[in-house]
Amino acid sequence: MIVCAHRGAPAELPENTLASFRLAAAQGADELELDLRLSADGRLVVMHDATVDRTTSGTGEVAALTLEELRALDAGGEPVPSFEEVLDGTDVKLQVEIKAPAAIEPLVDLLATRPDDLERISPCCFHQEVVAELVARFPSAPVGLISSTGSADLVDRALELGASRVLFGWSGTTKELVADAQSRGLEVGVWPVNTAEQFQDAAALGVDGFTTDHPGLMAQLLSP
Repeated sequence: MIVCAHRGAPAELPENTLASFRLAAAQGADELELDLRLSADGRLVVMHDATVDRTTSGTGEVAALTLEELRALDAGGEPVPSFEEVLDGTDVKLQVEIKAPAAIEPLVDLLATRPDDLERISPCCFHQEVVAELVARFPSAPVGLISSTGSADLVDRALELGASRVLFGWSGTTKELVADAQSRGLEVGVWPVNTAEQFQDAAALGVDGFTTDHPGLMAQLLSP
């Protein structure tokens, strides 16, 4: 199963920071999940929330701050990274959740100059209209539809949108649903998987992978 590290290794280091991503990769994560937004000066930055209040020493909306202003904040002893810094500082696959649709065009422009990095990117989103745009703008990338619940309707919708991955929460996600989605060509992930019991439950579902806050623990559970 694919171990996808949720915002890095947030149980050990501050989420969505380069140090957290590097630790997760060192612990054996196959993929790093991160959140993409756009700064006031049009730079791609890695931040989950629309504001910096929860995860940094600052206040205010990400979209109202320049990259320089964002980098001046303390994100738990680490700087707020630009997306380019994550590309340069890691070498594993990246599950890029689009939090701000305005980030799509700059992402297209950036990856057009970095074809090797394009090959390791899987853009994804909760919003179906954004997923449709991602499929159109990144035709060679595995685009994912995220949902807090799993359902047959969402599997149908993912296929209609042209997505190749579905990333479901536990609610409604059954072994039968997973098997049906896989038989129709979709890769299926479940989230969150943070305990040994949840790891066993994910394995029993037959999913292709899962997202976790504890990539080190999950890599250990997967090792022979």
